[in-house]
Amino acid sequence: MGFEWKVAFRFLKDGRGQTAFIMLGIAVGVAVQVFLGTLISGLQANLIDNTVGSSAHIIFSGDHRFTGEGASSSTYTHRIDGNFQQEDERLKEWRPLMEALDQHPEMTAVSPLVQGNGFLLRSGVSAPIVFRGVLPERANELYQLEDGLKEGSIQLEGNQILIGSSLAEEYQLQLGDNLTFQLPGDSRQVFTVKGIFDLGSQSINDRWIFLDLSRAQRLLGIGDDIDQLETQIRDVFAADLLAEGLENQFQGITIDHWKEQNADLLSALQSQSGSSITIQVFVLLAITLGIASVLAVSVVQKSKQIGILKAMGTPSHSASRIFLMQGGLLGFLGSLLGILFGFLLTQLFLWGTARATGRALFPLEFDPAAAAVIVAIATTASVISALIPARKSAKLNPIDVIRG
Repeated sequence: MGFEWKVAFRFLKDGRGQTAFIMLGIAVGVAVQVFLGTLISGLQANLIDNTVGSSAHIIFSGDHRFTGEGASSSTYTHRIDGNFQQEDERLKEWRPLMEALDQHPEMTAVSPLVQGNGFLLRSGVSAPIVFRGVLPERANELYQLEDGLKEGSIQLEGNQILIGSSLAEEYQLQLGDNLTFQLPGDSRQVFTVKGIFDLGSQSINDRWIFLDLSRAQRLLGIGDDIDQLETQIRDVFAADLLAEGLENQFQGITIDHWKEQNADLLSALQSQSGSSITIQVFVLLAITLGIASVLAVSVVQKSKQIGILKAMGTPSHSASRIFLMQGGLLGFLGSLLGILFGFLLTQLFLWGTARATGRALFPLEFDPAAAAVIVAIATTASVISALIPARKSAKLNPIDVIRG
């Protein structure tokens, strides 16, 4: 084996120009794979973060199905209308459900929600708003309220509220200011601004108002009921499978997930992944064909040396392994160089997109594990590409080669 390695190194060294070009070709191909994979992963992570990063992944609400008279009611939701039992969309005995979800290993945030619509009255002007009654500590885990807070505090008591920055700017609201809510039915309530947030969404900053959960329940007159339990999970792409399992575990409630509400986004992400894989496959094919062609030429160029080695007693399988080792060396060293080029490309992209604003267009994270997989695939493909030249070298007749 040591002899074969020495010969493989010698052949590569003798054709150093050819070796350098093929290694450069492999490096460029691998760099494209690394950069493209990192770019697509970063773009997808950014899209997911912007879409569902600060919103619910799985939502639990009351079931609104009708059942015949005498049917059993859920412990979570129920309402009786005439001779029919209608499952109310509000959750009633929701605290045991919340405690159970808190213990679920895949859940990272569980937050109860009461929501309603109304109008903000200020200086004779009214604006439509959506008020959301929450437990601030739990809502912070889901919406990152503290990170988005510009002024004030997220701790809410009584008639204290959090408002969006756009709403505050439009109506010139500051901490401690009072404003009036008008609810359907002409009921009016006065609230005090405790904090101003910016959650990175114009529509949210324009219309959302947070208040304490118990205050929202009293405002709507719904007792201890809530509208929804909003949750976030570790693996956002497993939301559909997890929701299906939870439906079997908790009866009498409706469970929705973000995938149902973002079908277009999922389709776009799948298209991106498919395009990335297609490009990388063709890049890998180009690398394989390049190595195969170079080694095929090398067999012709080194045919006399191979013939002499065979005449001196080198077995045909040893001659074959020389070219397999050459392919493996080219693939391994070229892919390592390509990983370095790919990493530099990602840093160049981050630097280039941050020049104008001081902040990169979106974050890119170099994944060493993915890079190691690319090196393994490129090296394996290089060895496979050397099979035909290796078989050709094994079939060489030393007497014919030396005479020629």
